Amino acid sequence: MKKLNLTLVLLLNMLFAFTQNRKTDSLSALLRIEKTDHKKIDLLNSLSFFYQDSRPDSALLLAQSAWFLSKKNKDIKGESYALSQMAIAYKSLGNFTKSLEYSIAKLKIDEAQESAKDLTLSYLYIASLYAESKDFDKGLAYAKKADSIINDKQAFINRPDSITRILHSYAPYCLLSIGDIYEKKNMLDSAIVYTQKCLDSSIQANNTLLIGTALNNLGNIYRKSRNDTLALKNYRAGLPYIVVNDNYSTYAESALGMAQVFERMGPQYQDSAFWYGKQSFSIAANNQFIVRSLNAIDFLSRLYKKKNSIDSAYAYLQMAGSLKDSIESTEKIRELQNMSTAEQVRQAELEQQRQEQIIDRKEKLQLLFIGIMIPIFFLISLLISRRKVHKRLVEFMGIVSVLLFFEYITLLLHPFIAEKSHHSPVIEIVIFVAIAAIITPAHHKIQHWLLTKLAEYNYLKHHKHFEEVKANQEDITEEGAGEAMPGPVI
Repeated sequence: MKKLNLTLVLLLNMLFAFTQNRKTDSLSALLRIEKTDHKKIDLLNSLSFFYQDSRPDSALLLAQSAWFLSKKNKDIKGESYALSQMAIAYKSLGNFTKSLEYSIAKLKIDEAQESAKDLTLSYLYIASLYAESKDFDKGLAYAKKADSIINDKQAFINRPDSITRILHSYAPYCLLSIGDIYEKKNMLDSAIVYTQKCLDSSIQANNTLLIGTALNNLGNIYRKSRNDTLALKNYRAGLPYIVVNDNYSTYAESALGMAQVFERMGPQYQDSAFWYGKQSFSIAANNQFIVRSLNAIDFLSRLYKKKNSIDSAYAYLQMAGSLKDSIESTEKIRELQNMSTAEQVRQAELEQQRQEQIIDRKEKLQLLFIGIMIPIFFLISLLISRRKVHKRLVEFMGIVSVLLFFEYITLLLHPFIAEKSHHSPVIEIVIFVAIAAIITPAHHKIQHWLLTKLAEYNYLKHHKHFEEVKANQEDITEEGAGEAMPGPVI
């Protein structure tokens, strides 16, 4: 029966891998032919999501590409999702510092967007990172921030029903996280309160996965408080839910918890302690949960020593040594992978910087061109005013010159103002309105003065030329008339 179950598990894993490969191949094919940046961002983020479990290094690079493209196109939603994928990938690679860095970067976007749903998820994820890093105080603070959003009664009135339902579905996870952190901090009374609330809401929502996890956590809390009866009751109640959801990690934890309770209950329960200890080790070893395997081995070797079974204790200690060597080897491989991935990320960042420099250089060249064209346009206006041209053309050239000059000033000021205002649209509008209030009257006065001067100059020059021509014509007429006049008659 056990072999049959193992075969079924292997078949299911193969089927899942085949389905996942087909999905990633399909997304990769779509990405190669996609032309629009926004759809590319969605495809890159989706590919990153599907690679998280099997190839976190590839997931990281794909999410990074989506992040760069999102920033370029100012796609806030795509940027937020890409940052979350990068955080998850770094966590899978064992780099909690980087995972936290990108999680906080995502949080800043979510805070600016004021999305209750996204904020709650960000707070919960950061709480889990701090908890796994043993910084329980910070983990608790972020978990409570998530809880305060979910239970904000004032905001509840104005929230759409769809958002309210989503937030309610997050509530059990939030309560579980807070209870778990309290348990790790040995604040057991608070841990019981929050974990029991999680259990109640999970039962109401019929979330069997969380029911099993909450019951296991209650077992851990009561075991720590030395209430063996309640500990065993909760462990046993949780096992069916844990098994149904194939939650092997929690199963190994529950089995070891029961083994520890039975050991404490006295010699008459040692057989049960051995049985559950071996169950924990078997499940952990079969699923390659190395830390849980080590915990079970330490427990069993200690139990065999108490029983004076030195050979068995030694055998388990040897297994512990092999596992520790395996952990060290795995850590070294992970470090090498992290170094390789870090270099790939660095190269991608350098390439992105190079592209940004090219774009920046183009923008500067365009600004330089505009800056050169303004005096050239003005000189052309002056030259035209010296020629016999229509007055409207002179006026048109003058208007274009002044408009170019003032728009150029606005263009130069915009990046500086955007940076100082932290890209706040309200502050930017207020500043530009104030600048416009100063520039507009000056713009009209300078434009009026320039057009008047150009028109006057054009008019005077051509009027003077007209007068000279007229005078010359009169002189010629007078000379011609003098020659034709008859002399005196003698």
